[in-house]
Amino acid sequence: MSPKSIFLAALVSGALAHAQFGRGGGDWLDAGGDAQRSGAVRTDAHMSVELAEKGGITFQWKQKLSGVPSPSVVASRLITYKGFKDLMFVATNNDIVYSIDHPFPKIFWEKHMPFNSLEVQAKTATATCPVGMTSSLALAAPLAPPVPNQGRGGRGGPPMPGAAGRGGMAQAAPVPTLPRPRRTPATVFALSSDGLLHVLNQHTGEDVVPAARFIRANAKVRDLMSVNNVIYTATVDNCGGAPNGVWALDLADNMVYEYKTGDTMVAGMAFGSDGTLYASTDKGMLALEQKTLKLKMQRDGSYVTAPAVFKIGEKEFIAAGNEHGHLLVLDAKLELVGNAPGAGKLSSLATWEDADKVRWLLAARGSAIQAYKVSDVGALEAAWTSKDMVSPAAPIIDNGVVFALSSGSRTAPAVLYALNIASGKELWSSGKSITGYSTAALSAGASKIYVGTHDGMLYAFGYTLPRE
Repeated sequence: MSPKSIFLAALVSGALAHAQFGRGGGDWLDAGGDAQRSGAVRTDAHMSVELAEKGGITFQWKQKLSGVPSPSVVASRLITYKGFKDLMFVATNNDIVYSIDHPFPKIFWEKHMPFNSLEVQAKTATATCPVGMTSSLALAAPLAPPVPNQGRGGRGGPPMPGAAGRGGMAQAAPVPTLPRPRRTPATVFALSSDGLLHVLNQHTGEDVVPAARFIRANAKVRDLMSVNNVIYTATVDNCGGAPNGVWALDLADNMVYEYKTGDTMVAGMAFGSDGTLYASTDKGMLALEQKTLKLKMQRDGSYVTAPAVFKIGEKEFIAAGNEHGHLLVLDAKLELVGNAPGAGKLSSLATWEDADKVRWLLAARGSAIQAYKVSDVGALEAAWTSKDMVSPAAPIIDNGVVFALSSGSRTAPAVLYALNIASGKELWSSGKSITGYSTAALSAGASKIYVGTHDGMLYAFGYTLPRE
């Protein structure tokens, strides 16, 4: 292994360790929130149903960016060359990555990634192939999610044994209003429109190592993820001549692995705790080996949502929606164990386990958000349905508060709603704060929810932390 590879592995290992143990699941690590695509912040020291009911959720800020923003990723507090900073990272279709000091907000750094390929840069979008950077960013994610250790109020608790911050000992801790700053220069991963993977220093935005060739330029990509020092993504619609499939890049040696799907389209990907990569496609659910992407097993069917992987006790399940509007739950052997039929196209899912060990599964179906309880054998029980929205985006969950986005249209701006996961009751809405419509998924972190709109505006709603 080269010295640069060793250095990179050390950086990624530091990021991985912090992501797993630093804040009990409070970071937002990729477009789905984590490697399991839970779409959830499992614990949050401040966000709660009680906070929303008391009016604690407010409009925080908006920031104009160059280009349409993708879902942001959020890291824990960092010690930078400018002191302690609370940073989030967001990319736009103009091949620009922004680091934003989110309490203010203030752009901490920005990096434009010039097109560097023998292929001609695509300038004109089509109905299926957009131009520019199509992937959101990614931070290093643990293969298995951290185990929440919270009380009924969802305000967190003492750390799990062995789960102290860097250099600390496990002990009872006060309410974590000041997360332990990260001392290791961690990285953020960006896949530019020329097909190069950039490994950027979170503090400065500079490439830690030379960008590596990953996929063909002008490709349409989904689900950039970083797990165990390997980067994963999927290509769809044959954009830029890139074959459809699942791709993996080993950061240790820049070796690229592939599983080509031909005419089959990948809807999304998620990891099981044993390292299995599940990829939902319009012709089946695939179970692939970690890194090598060798096919382990497959279940036929036409899936239209990314999978969400979760555990109930020791059993692991995979949920996804199919083209007929059915919400399906599979076990680890890809056997069907739960089926909730319904009308309307399904979006990506969100899942969360509450303090009473009730497993929730949510999806946007048609014009509303629908919530289900999942039994210990994977059966689905309908719980509630929200009011109608305009093109609702996939919901996300922050410590029992469901955030649902009415994406809007050219004549109707987007509206963000907060709902009680137990009942679907509306707790709060953004009203007229958002002036454009949204084309991106929601993201969360640091007790805030982030919404990007078509006109390049990034909005933040949530709770003002005590240090802010």
